[in-house]
Amino acid sequence: MFFQHMLKPKELAFVVPNVNECLFAIHTKLTTRDYNVAVYKYGQEYFVLDDGCIFQQIQGIDQESQGDEEELLPYVEEAFEKNCYTIVEEKFIQLELGILSTMSIDSPVQVKYYEFVDFI
Repeated sequence: MFFQHMLKPKELAFVVPNVNECLFAIHTKLTTRDYNVAVYKYGQEYFVLDDGCIFQQIQGIDQESQGDEEELLPYVEEAFEKNCYTIVEEKFIQLELGILSTMSIDSPVQVKYYEFVDFI
């Protein structure tokens, strides 16, 4: 099961280190281009996903506050299978979120956060 939340970059910076598995997608309009990034966290590892299918799927479930993880995880797995990811250290994620927090004063930054929870 997943739970979706809209967070600000500063809020995400506090939340993400304390969860085991999550996915978040960030979108903002920069002066020269749109900025879109999707990051999957599992355990202590962060993966920047570079697969447009993930963004399409996130737009498709935009209105769901909770749902089945099978609506998202197959797209993450597909990005891994297609080798469309980069492993990134947590300190770089935190740096990026800090920069986006500062930027969000001038231009809105949209963060969609999905936390995956297993119920036993």
